[in-house]
Amino acid sequence: MRLDKYLPYALLLPSLIWIIMIIGYPLIYNIWLSFHKSTYGIELGPFIGFDNYIKIFLTDDVFWGDFINTVIWTVGNLFFQTVIGLGGALLLNQAIRGREWIRGLVILPWVIPTVVVSLVWRWILEPDLGILNNILHYLKLITQPLVYLGSPSLAMLSIIMINTWRFSPFAIVLILAGMQTIPRDVYESAKIDGASPVATFRYITFPLLSPILTFVGFIAFVWAFNMFDLIWLTTEGGPGNITETLPVLVFRRAFKEYRMGQAAAITTFMFLFLLAFSFLLIKRRRG
Repeated sequence: MRLDKYLPYALLLPSLIWIIMIIGYPLIYNIWLSFHKSTYGIELGPFIGFDNYIKIFLTDDVFWGDFINTVIWTVGNLFFQTVIGLGGALLLNQAIRGREWIRGLVILPWVIPTVVVSLVWRWILEPDLGILNNILHYLKLITQPLVYLGSPSLAMLSIIMINTWRFSPFAIVLILAGMQTIPRDVYESAKIDGASPVATFRYITFPLLSPILTFVGFIAFVWAFNMFDLIWLTTEGGPGNITETLPVLVFRRAFKEYRMGQAAAITTFMFLFLLAFSFLLIKRRRG
């Protein structure tokens, strides 16, 4: 028996054990915790079966309201980040002056820490002293200061725009990298055949970018669905619960209301929801 046959598996074993320790065990424990009535500070409460799931699905209006908020937040981020990412990539793929410098600088918003992004944008959107209202007032576009993060009608859109500003550069870089892999001969043939820029994008660029656009959309969906830090640092889910999403609700249930079992049930639901979404996306791509 040749030992080198099992050498690759032996080399992967330490990484596999590490992954099981930091991902597998917490996941299994969280699912097990969701079947118990546990409070903060108690390791494991009494076993209650599916009572936590029954409560959040059948009697918890806050959960369903936050689920709708999560869908709005996630779809909004997915739409704007994909559209801006595609538009920015198309622009930076052209022969414009200073393109190399712009390509290097465009990624900066993505590498800024979330705490810094949240604080800066809170200052920008501050109703009385914020620069955005001052600019709009100077241009005579508004007569009264707009309350962005404290207004029920503007809060969700405001944090979607903040998150889009931060993560669109990541989408631009990925989509631009995908464009670089498209053979130039294809564009030259289309130009010779008299194809317009719109037809070239529709029949060449977009179809060939479909895999990378799907990947970017999937990453944007998962990241937005699970995002907690930016929402908490800007609005804390307010005003009221207009911007409260499921991750924020999990934090409140676990560390504000001390209902660890219900928090674990919500996170288990989020895991299964994303797992189903990933499965359907992969199945559609293969089909």
